[in-house]
Amino acid sequence: MSERVRWTWSRVRGPLLALSLFTASAVAAACTENLDGGAACPSLCPEQSEQFRDTVIEAVALDTSLGGFPALGLASNLVLANRPDTLVTRAVMRFDQLITAFSPNGGSAIDSITTVDSVFLKVPLDTTGRRGAAPIAVQVYDVDTTANDSTTSVVRALFRADRLIGQLTVTPNTTGDTLRIPLSRTVMQAKIAAKGRLRVGLRLSGPGQLRLRAFTLGIGSSTLQYDAASDTLYRPIVVPAGTTISGAPSDVNLAYSVYAITDVGSLPPGPNTLVVGGYPAYRTYLRFNVPLRITDSSTIVRADLLLTQRPSRFTNAADTVAVFPLVPTTTVDVTDLRRVLDLAAEGTLTGLDTTRFVPRDSGQKAINVLGLARTWRALPTNVPRALALRIGLEGSQPAELRFFSRTAPAALRPKLRITYLPKSEFVLP
Repeated sequence: MSERVRWTWSRVRGPLLALSLFTASAVAAACTENLDGGAACPSLCPEQSEQFRDTVIEAVALDTSLGGFPALGLASNLVLANRPDTLVTRAVMRFDQLITAFSPNGGSAIDSITTVDSVFLKVPLDTTGRRGAAPIAVQVYDVDTTANDSTTSVVRALFRADRLIGQLTVTPNTTGDTLRIPLSRTVMQAKIAAKGRLRVGLRLSGPGQLRLRAFTLGIGSSTLQYDAASDTLYRPIVVPAGTTISGAPSDVNLAYSVYAITDVGSLPPGPNTLVVGGYPAYRTYLRFNVPLRITDSSTIVRADLLLTQRPSRFTNAADTVAVFPLVPTTTVDVTDLRRVLDLAAEGTLTGLDTTRFVPRDSGQKAINVLGLARTWRALPTNVPRALALRIGLEGSQPAELRFFSRTAPAALRPKLRITYLPKSEFVLP
């Protein structure tokens, strides 16, 4: 190498070395600095990326509990109970279309029914779950009247001794899947002779409980059965439950065919309290306000609704019960929360799981709502981010769950626990 070349290299080597050291220092600084405003660092230092973040937030903007579920006539089972300290119920069954004529001995002639034998009310039972060992009496009353018997107080007044038309004593844990309650032949004959109707009310005498599978949209529903006395073939005449209320639509007639009356039931939620279940059953509605940086600008990998449970001593407090999530689908234009809950979709159809609780437990409980939280990004702005909860076998069993609401002390309020990965854009600095 010539002297001139060596001289030139010695003059530029120093500045180049300084520039290299400066660049390395700048890169190192960029890799150690927490750049919240962008994703420049990962492009310079591929080994560094955004970290998962955990947060617990009071995101519930509205919560409330609404009672009276399921709607009249839509329960698959009815609870007939006589526990004066917690639950007392009755059941009403209407048979408005009595059969008053028959074909004697299977012939072609039609004859009027004047006398009857073997009059029974047949009521299917739900035999699942715990059943008592103490005998109880199922009493049947004639509750037909010309007064407005769609009013509960009118019907209650007809459960009196002079209207008792049938009774059966049973031991729940040894009873089969159907009650066969004998009814008065004299009353039945008078109803048929007058071409009238039979409307009966059931209640228990003695402490206990029965779950009647009395109305399942025509499958396994209660029936009235009797024989025409002059028919030697003894083929029972079967009349299904049904009613005809003047001027009422079909859904109202369906609702009043078989229904329950509650004398003593669940207490109202009270202050700082949410209720799921009970009898009549409550549902709980929660609306969330979650920061957009979480719902729209991150990937949510875990989401739990944290509720602090309060012990309940309502009936069946020691049993494990399931809670089903509901996903409200209405827009903010629907302000009637009862309507919102009626139109809500089953959460299990959107990937949400059921959760099981013991009513008498207490403390913080978690409900997995990850499937719901991941849908919030795609929801239109006029659809609230919300969740509702209903109990399993709603209206068919009386267990209830109680939780603290958003008005409770801060440590007890509902919260969302979310783990998320902030969204990272690949950009050059």
